[in-house]
Formats: sequence, structure tokens, C-alpha cells
Amino acid sequence: MASSYVPFQVHCSFKKPSISPNFDLFKTNSAPVDELREAAIVTNIEGEIPSDFPEGVYIRNGPNPLFGGLKSTKSLFGRSSPIWVEGEGMLHALYFSKGINGSWTVVYNNRHVETETFKLEKQQNKPSFLPAVEGDSLAVLSAFLLNLLRFGKPYKNTSNTNVFEHSGKFYSSAENDLPQEIDILTLEALGSWDVNGAWNRSFTAHPKRAPGTGELVTMGIEATKPFVEVGVVSADGNKLVHKVDLKLDRCPLCHEIGVTKSYNVFMDCPLTVDIDRLIHGGQLIKYEKEGYARIGIMPRYGDSDSIHWFNVKPNCTFHIINCFEDGDEVVVWGSRALASVIPGPDPDSKKFEWFPTKLRPGEPIEESVDAISEDQLLFHRPYEWRLNMQTGDVKERNLIGNYHFPMEFPMINGAFTGVKNKYGYTQVCHCDSSSATGMGRYGGLAKLYFEEQNTGTSLVHCSAQKPSISHNSDHFKTLLSSSFKPFLRKLQQLPLQIDVSKAIKNTSVKLLDAFVDSTFEFIDQPLLPSQSNFAPIDELKEAVLITSIEGEIPDGFPEGVYLRNGPNPLFGGLKSTKSVFGRSSYFWVEGGGMLHALYLGKGFDGNWTICYNNRYVETETFKLEKQRNKPSFLPAAEGDSPAIVCAYLLNLLRFGQVNKYLSNTNVIEHSGKLYSTAENDLPQEIDLLTLKALDNWDANGAWNRPFTSHPKKAPGTRELVIIGINSTKPYAELGVISADGKKLVHRVDLKLNRCPLIHEILVTQRYNIIMDYPLTIDIGRLLRGGPLLKYEKEGYARIGVMHRYGDADSIKWFEVKPNCTFHIINSFEDGDEVVVRGCKALQSVIPGPDQGMNKFEWFSKKFRPIESTEGSVYALSEDELVFPRPYEWRLNMRTGHVKERHLVGTKFSMDFPFINEAFTGVKNKYGYAQVRDCIASSSSGMAKYGGLAKLSFEEPNTRISSRQGRAEGLIKEEYHMLKENTFCTGASFVPKEGGIEEDDGWIITFVHNEDTKISQVYIIDARNLSSEPVAKITLPCRVPYGFHGAFIPIQFQEKLIGMVSNF
Repeated sequence: MASSYVPFQVHCSFKKPSISPNFDLFKTNSAPVDELREAAIVTNIEGEIPSDFPEGVYIRNGPNPLFGGLKSTKSLFGRSSPIWVEGEGMLHALYFSKGINGSWTVVYNNRHVETETFKLEKQQNKPSFLPAVEGDSLAVLSAFLLNLLRFGKPYKNTSNTNVFEHSGKFYSSAENDLPQEIDILTLEALGSWDVNGAWNRSFTAHPKRAPGTGELVTMGIEATKPFVEVGVVSADGNKLVHKVDLKLDRCPLCHEIGVTKSYNVFMDCPLTVDIDRLIHGGQLIKYEKEGYARIGIMPRYGDSDSIHWFNVKPNCTFHIINCFEDGDEVVVWGSRALASVIPGPDPDSKKFEWFPTKLRPGEPIEESVDAISEDQLLFHRPYEWRLNMQTGDVKERNLIGNYHFPMEFPMINGAFTGVKNKYGYTQVCHCDSSSATGMGRYGGLAKLYFEEQNTGTSLVHCSAQKPSISHNSDHFKTLLSSSFKPFLRKLQQLPLQIDVSKAIKNTSVKLLDAFVDSTFEFIDQPLLPSQSNFAPIDELKEAVLITSIEGEIPDGFPEGVYLRNGPNPLFGGLKSTKSVFGRSSYFWVEGGGMLHALYLGKGFDGNWTICYNNRYVETETFKLEKQRNKPSFLPAAEGDSPAIVCAYLLNLLRFGQVNKYLSNTNVIEHSGKLYSTAENDLPQEIDLLTLKALDNWDANGAWNRPFTSHPKKAPGTRELVIIGINSTKPYAELGVISADGKKLVHRVDLKLNRCPLIHEILVTQRYNIIMDYPLTIDIGRLLRGGPLLKYEKEGYARIGVMHRYGDADSIKWFEVKPNCTFHIINSFEDGDEVVVRGCKALQSVIPGPDQGMNKFEWFSKKFRPIESTEGSVYALSEDELVFPRPYEWRLNMRTGHVKERHLVGTKFSMDFPFINEAFTGVKNKYGYAQVRDCIASSSSGMAKYGGLAKLSFEEPNTRISSRQGRAEGLIKEEYHMLKENTFCTGASFVPKEGGIEEDDGWIITFVHNEDTKISQVYIIDARNLSSEPVAKITLPCRVPYGFHGAFIPIQFQEKLIGMVSNF
């Protein structure tokens, strides 16, 4: 571990201990020692302290684990252990005081760095924190959770790596948390240093004093974004004068920051902390052999855009010797290796066998990396990078030759930090002893002469003290549990990666259930009387014959099934929870899916047989919870961050899933099969006649991630284009499934740098279209106390156009005005332009208000009708931003230009659009949408749709009022408005058999009258939309409001007769 010498005059007296301390060496000096807490006078001095040696304190930090050493754990969940450099910090101090007569008094003391977590565990007088760094993924996750539940903190702050001084105060540091201020005389820890509340993240073990100003330059790394931030602390230590996110796309384990007179220097090496890797069964910390390395140079008060990055050869450089400016060049010296000794071997490897192999002395190594064996990659030696700020060129070289011992833990005269220096010093590893013990031991020191060359070489002169066997075992401290602090599992995909059912026995599930039952209270999320038709209903499971039909099924109407999906929560409705960790609840769109189906069959005599059925989409999680006959999954969508964290992990440990499969959003058909979808998981194949859920559809095992609710069939080929989003990288992947549904013919990572909630994918004849808007899922934001899902008002929006089988590099991105567009009407190619039409809003109604706000009041305000804005976005108030209406983007593939316009005015809000699906991806004349009843929606606080609209894209609106006259390009609209307190859901277009025109057909929709409590299905002529429905079919039960519908043509023949014969 690192040490320092602090010059100051000692004016104090020390108590002599009643029992002299025992300084005998342990057989292995890596073992912890008892602390003294009171200084002991040192009398055994060989030689003399030089007369000009300054008074002061030599102090060193290092791990000294409580309770006899590091502990690993074994449980039903697997094994977890600390990284070998962990253990509570202990300071060892040697005080030098010179008397008036010139004689020296030397005293020694040691003391644990008593952080809050140290005190907590010491009070319990036994190992209490479970190691949560390396081991089996489930064991690490359960350790994290249980530490949090028991202590309010998932990891220990070890503070065991370095000691530094700033503005007359002394600090113990480790980069997993804040530094601890230390009383230099008593070694007592005084508390965490957060620069008066301005620095709220981890703090590098090696900050640097800036030349000239005396400011302290620091950095902090985290496993969640922002991965790395840099700060500058004032010379007096009272103020954080600069703080900046470096905007890295990974979390490198940056152990040390460098400074020059003008710049800050960062080492971005491929030793990374990666939560996704851990979730997928890999190591939390890993040196990626094929990864890139670079060095960043940033002006002292610069931002991420001001960083000049230099790509260098892959390396692992924990410790910097010095950095300085030399003309146009920035020179960086450090102890460089080609791999990392941290965290150690893969979990399946034997540590003792691995470390001796890596630490044994090797043959002299050549300059070429290719000449170095796998076991010689950890051979640290001084190295130089010269980075030309003018040309961008990099020159690299080894500073010493092929010695038989590596050098680490470099140091210099601190007065030369950041300026050109002549000399450097390092510890020299004794390879024989290190290999024999499997622990790094340093048996010598080296002095480096940077301005003197070794005779006959271009290497610098090095004077090394020949290593001898030493029992001193000082280890470098790496980022531990808090580097993924507080990670939790990131959304959606973990259930696909870990089979918890194999790891947890029934006894452990029962214990966890008992904990949940005693800690979490399930609370109904109540519905108001005006929200009564959002309440769930009981399922039928068997079809019911329909006899009440007003009007007639028209000629040319095809046989088939009209289906609609929507949430129908078990156990009476959605639940929230209350516990000591806070509250958590579901988003208002959640709830297990229920399919509602209307079967229309035509006999040989021309008579229609119609029947209705409904049934839950029985996913695996639905069956699990139904079997328990009580709410079991904890809601993990919105609420207090600690409550969501606990809900995620407890759901995972108990059920192997962090969320329920909702399957409540849409129904799609592909290659003659029917599927129920929601983008939080895979689709469920559905038996069209019984509505029974058959199995998940993963394209024969080729698609193992969430699946959009709105895939699209490609024009011509009939391939199915899909997209799947996830809160962990890759955030979005696109797939193309063959027309027969048997093969995934293309899959590509879109390489987005955030997770937008992409609800729908688009297609044209040649392209796939991706909507990237600022409604994002962000685990880092959740862990910092913000919402998991949020519309970022200041965020960017763009539309991506990609060839059908393209990759991320082939996407042409078009920047557009910020928006939230869940639903697309259609997209197509028109000359050089790709045209996209959708229902655009300027904010999202999901997830709803911020934590603590009244939901009903928020939704009521957002759903109010708005005044005419004459097409101006800027005329909209804050409460009018969730008013979706048809919109058009024209994206010029040749020039890159974008043209945007509203297609309708502000009289009505429209959403849930649909078209004649034969025109998907090609130019169409007509579109349709549900019309929101803003007054009813506002009074109920839930969106209700009181009508239907037909949009004629090629006909102008000839009825534009004078107030709207400035809004150019509005199109013709036609409406079918329902009676008061009557609302529709799941509207879909049914093409006429033998129809010629695009709008030859009907609109079919579920309708509910809240006054009569009667639910019906309307069939409306699409060519005469404003006319009365041609048929009204009264249903045998209430149909709650839901989401999307579809009409699936099918010739029933005897099948429907068989269904009806049961009655």
C-alpha cells in the first residue's frame, strides 16, 4: 500500500505502553496484526538518522482485516469472496522528533481506520458484511441485498490504500468511497471528507496537487453512469471549484490521476468494472486482453469535449511515476504491465496455482509483446508515453531493460509533481519469494535516472538495490464492492441469464417468503368511480354465443377473429407496497394481459355465427403467482429507490425473475400463428380458438431478449422486423425473422448510448426505421435516487434509417425536434425522402408524475383540452405537452435535411393509430386513430377515447379556421364521435374481401357505455366514417379498456360450430 512522509514539528508527549509490543515477524507477513492505538517508543535503531533529516511522520496504509483475515462465504446461492486486496485499512506511523540537543525520539503507532462500516462490524464482534465482489453471480447478488437489508449499506468502506495531505489535513483513502480525515497524532478517523457536501461519489486513492495553484485534482469512478468524474478542490480544501463528467462509455479501473502545469491526465486502460458482464455470468472486474487503451489530456478546468485522447498500446498501468509538459508534448511515466493481477484468476481457477505462476521470475523479455508468454504479462516496468498535443502522435518506449524483476509502487520527490523531474524511485518485486507465497513481495528499491542513458542502449540508467527475501507484503488496493455501488440488477434481462430455480432450495424460498410477508405490505391501488371500466374482470375461458346484434354484418366482411389485448391484474387490481425501505408501485399500464376475442363465422347459408371469449395470457410468472393465490411479485417499477432495489433482488431470488411477464399490449400474427406481446419480454404464442398461451416465441432459440409490442412485416418479403430494448448494453437490438417464422435471418446491436423506450419499429421497402426519443430507462438515474423511466425534457431526439440487413454503422441518423412518439401511423419511401408519420407529443404520459406528486391531479391536468396553438410548439403550456396528434417527418437520404410538420390542428388529441396493413411500409392515402375525450380523461385521470378519426393524407383540410390559417399543410380529417360517456379501445381496420380502394373496409372496435355498463363491438364503414355503425354487437360481459387490437382473417368451417356446440 502507499505511504507518505509528512514533515512537521512534533510537540507532544507519548505514553509508553505497559507491555512492550511484539515485533516478531509472522511466518507470513500478510496476516493482520492487533492494533496498538497508543504510541510505542522505538529504541532499536541501527545506524543514525541523518542530521538534516526533517522532523515528521512516515505513515503507511494497508489492509488489516478484522477477525483474523479475509472471509469468503458458501451458501445455497453459491460462493462469494473478497478480492485479495481487501480488508479494513490500518495506518502504521513512525514519528520522528528532534530534541534541542539534537537527539532523536522515534515512536511507532498503528490503528485501524475506523470508518462507519468498521465500527458497525466491530460492534457486532463477528464477520457480518457478506463479501459482494467476486464469485457466483447469485451469491454476489444475495450478499449485496442482505448487506443492504441488515446494515443499510451493501459494502464496507475499507479505506486501506493511501494516505495524503491537503491544506494541513490528513486523509486515508481507497477509491471505493470518500476519504477519511485522520488525526495525525492519534490516528483516529474523524469522519468522511466530501468537500463540504460538494463531492458525493467515490474518490481516487491517488489525488494530485496541481503545480502552482496547490489545488487538489481528484477523480471518482463508478460502475453506473457517469462512470468517471473529475474534480478540482481549492487549495484551502473548502470548495470544489470544478467537477466534470468525462462521459466515458465504460468504467475503467482508473487508480491514479496525473497532472501537469496545465492539464489533467487520465489512464483509460482495459481493466474494467462491468455490471453487464457480471449479470451474464462473467467477472465484475476483468482485464480485457482485446480491449483498447488510451490516455486523455484535459485542461485543468475543461469538460469532456476538451479532452485530447491518444490511443496507445493495450496495457494495465495502475501507478503513474510523473507527468509533465515538454514543448508540444505531454510526457507520462508509469509502471506498465500487459495484464492485471487484479482481480486474479477466473472463478473456476485455483488462486494459489495462478498467482505463483504469474509472479515467478521469467526469462529476459523482449520489446515485442508477442515474445512475452502468458505468464509474463504481469511484469511491471517503467514506461514512457510522449503525447504530441500539436500533431496527435504518440511515442512509446520501455525505460528499463529486460531485468529479472519487475518494479511497482513508484514515487518521486513530491515537489516535482506535474513538472519535469530527473529521478524516480520504485519498489522491486522479489519474484522467487512472491511466487513461492503466491503474494507480491518487494525485496528492493530502484532509482531511475531519466536524463541518463544506460551505456550502449536508449534506456534510462537504473540503480537497483539487489532484492533479498522480504516478508513485507504491501498490496495495491482495487475498486471493490462500491465500484458497482449500488448496482442492483439492471432491468429485464437477468432472468434470461441466471436459472435461480437450480440454485435455491425450497427452504431458502420459504425463508425469503417469510421475510417478504413480514416486511412488505401490499396495498391496493384504488380506482375512482370514473375509472370503473379500468377494473379487471373474471375470465370466461370458454366461448359464449352472441345473439344480440343491432344491424347486420355487411357483405364482403371476412370471416375471422377480432382480438384485443389489455391489462387485467390478478387479485382485484394493481398493488403497491409499503416497507421500511419505502414504497414501490407499478406503472399504470401494467397488469397481466387478458385477450378479448370476437369470433365471426359465416355458414354455407350465409348466416353469421358470432361468439365471444376472454382469457388471461398465462405466462410462466402468471401461473406462478396464481398458484400461490396471492400477490407475490413485489412491484419494481416506480417509487423509492431502496424499495425498488429490494423488490428486484427479492423477486429474483424467490422466482428467478425480477418482473412479471405482462404480455398485455398487442396481438400479432406471423406465418399463420398468433402471438401476445409486451416489450418487457418474449411474445407468447396463443391458440387462436381457445386463447390458451402455448409457449414463449424465441425464433427457435435465436432471440433471447425482450421483443417489441409492434413488429412489422417487410413489404414484399413478408419477413418480420423486430426490435428489443434492454436497460443493459446492448440497449437495443434489431432482428429480422424469416417469412415462415422459423429462422432469425439477421440480428444487430444498434450500439445506442442510452436505452430509449422504443415502443414500435418501422419499415419501408428497403429500410428499417428507429425512433430514438428522450423517454429513457436509466439504471444509473434510479440508483442516484431518480426515476427508472423518465422523459428528459432537455434530451435529444433522432430518427435512424437503416438498410434491412444493415449494421449500426450503416444507420443514417436524422436529428429532429424533441418529442415522445409511441405509435407510428406508417413509413415509406418517396423519392429521396423517407416519410415517417406518427402520433407525436412533447412529453410522455408514462410513467406519470414525479415521486411524491398527486397522480390524479397530474393526469387530470395533462388530459385537459387545449386552446388552439396555431401549430406553435412554444404556445403550449407545461400541462399541454402530452397532447399527441398526427405528425410527419420527411428525411432526405441524399441531403440529410429534415422537414417536420403537424398534420392536424389542436381540436382533438389522437393516438393508437392504425392503417390498412396491406400498405405497411409503402405509400398510403389513409390513416385512422382513436380520438381522446379530453374532458372525460381529465375528470377521471385516465385516458379515454370517445371517437375515431380518418386522416386523408393526400387531401388538404378545406375547413381550416382563420385562427389556424397560419398552420400550413394540414390534412383532411373525418370523425366518428361516440355518444357521451361511451369510449372505444383496440380499434382496427378490416379490409373488404375483393376491395379495390385502400379504404374499402371497416373499422372494428370494442366500445363501452359507462352509463348503461354495456360493452359492445362496433363495425363502422371506413369509407363513410361519420355514419352510424353498420353493426353493433352486444357482449355478454363488461370489457375493460385496454390497448391494441387486430383482426385475423380465418375460415372457420366446422371449427366455430364446434366451439358453439358446447352451449
